[in-house]
Amino acid sequence: MSKKNKKETELSEEAEIATLEAEEQKHKELQEAYDAYVYRMNARILEVKPYEKWVRKVKKIDEHLNTVEVEAAGDTGETKNEKFRRLAVKRMEKALTTLDTIMNLSSNQYESTGEEQTKIVNALRQKVLDIEDSFKVQQKEITQFIF
Repeated sequence: MSKKNKKETELSEEAEIATLEAEEQKHKELQEAYDAYVYRMNARILEVKPYEKWVRKVKKIDEHLNTVEVEAAGDTGETKNEKFRRLAVKRMEKALTTLDTIMNLSSNQYESTGEEQTKIVNALRQKVLDIEDSFKVQQKEITQFIF
């Protein structure tokens, strides 16, 4: 074997060793990252609190400045009505904005038939009736006769 071939063989062996070492190092880093991930996942405590711990009694002052005891949800101390009002404002803003975009379909930028327009309006009316019915059901549940 000539000196040149011998040198080329040594260089190719060194390159192969360097490549194997690099792959081994990358594998080691990936394994460490995976082990750290598994440790973090196992360290998480997944505990579901019973309903009684999420709903508790708190004292609030009503509009007549009387102290009353009400149910509060979660750790925020927010009453059911306060939560309803907070969510209702956000959801109504979102719904009204979406309805505005539907109303924009009536502009002259779009073309539609009378039947298509009627279907849109009827679907919206039906959804409003469904919403009204859902609130009526809740009101009936509250006014049940109990001994």
